[in-house]
Amino acid sequence: MQIAVNHSIELIERDWRDFQAVAVGTFYQTFEWCHAWIETAGRAEDAAACIVTGRDEDGRLMFLLPFAIRQTNGIKVVEWIGSRQINYGYGLFDRDFLPSAKEWFGTQGWQIFHSVGEIDAIHLKELPENLHGYPHPLGDLSTVSGANRSYAMTLRASYEELYAEKRSSDTRRGNRKRDAKLEKVGDVRFGLPDSREQTHQLIDQMFKHQEFRLAENGIRGVFSAAERDFVHRLADIDGVLLPYHLTIDGELSAMMLGGAYHGTFWALISSLNSGEARKYSPGDAALRRMIEACCQSGLEELDFSSGDTPYKLHWADRAIPLHEAIHFVTLRGAPWALGAFTVAYAKRVVKQSPLLWSGFTWLRALINGDGQRDPGQEVL
Repeated sequence: MQIAVNHSIELIERDWRDFQAVAVGTFYQTFEWCHAWIETAGRAEDAAACIVTGRDEDGRLMFLLPFAIRQTNGIKVVEWIGSRQINYGYGLFDRDFLPSAKEWFGTQGWQIFHSVGEIDAIHLKELPENLHGYPHPLGDLSTVSGANRSYAMTLRASYEELYAEKRSSDTRRGNRKRDAKLEKVGDVRFGLPDSREQTHQLIDQMFKHQEFRLAENGIRGVFSAAERDFVHRLADIDGVLLPYHLTIDGELSAMMLGGAYHGTFWALISSLNSGEARKYSPGDAALRRMIEACCQSGLEELDFSSGDTPYKLHWADRAIPLHEAIHFVTLRGAPWALGAFTVAYAKRVVKQSPLLWSGFTWLRALINGDGQRDPGQEVL
């Protein structure tokens, strides 16, 4: 295996685009995602691209790992590009190489970290335990289980068959009643934007709704200005984002923002507006219509992203455990790695204990919340 490190995304763009068209990976390793992040959020975080490739003796790409090197408190850390925004920490892998990739990385994989230059620590988040029918090629590096799992569903050509399989007749009947009441509130429309200008307007509204909704639960500062610029940059690239949205009388009520790659809809951000219509579950209506639209468009999979949210349990076929890999490379990086491991482990313990998690969310809302949460609010 010939290992190479590229610190300029542009120099490897052609190979990257050609490889992602045939390789196995996720939406978060595409050139479009990584380039947009480096130019926006990555630049704001002073993160430098570090793209590691492996080629066989004939020069054919076997894998591409989109890393970034970020300095935090003087410590140089290797992480995934967009580490704070991705739902899967993965790579792009040749289909024939993938079955043996875990064995190769388990025995020779450390040489890739010797190639990236001077680093103090490694922190690879959101490593799926299994994906595409195989264990994660870098799975042996995992040191702690993640706080969340991810969820995915196989789509059907017929949405009605899928809907009947996933939701009971009582639930479907209740949804029809709520949908009928929602239609009486105003002119309800669902679909994709008509123009790029409308896309950017909807994304701005989505962030406002999301910010207000998270503030109700005491969560603030989730999306920085640079991270919002990152999403807008993706929206400028044709065919990358799918901003499914539901409006009532022309006003955004719910957004189901996702990306398309290799026959899969990769869920990114959902938002829900406040107001009278909220009691009729416009978010659930938007979710169902988004799933129907994915079926009609011929997509094969729907990835709901990470997070143990009830609606994912209702629809998903499978749960995907996630892990983190935290290692120190130099003695200077040891205290940082220990701190990162402690935080990751504590987060997992809290989120997997209903009592601890309930107490934590209540305390957070009490300290930082804007007021009492609407008891009728749905969570999406």
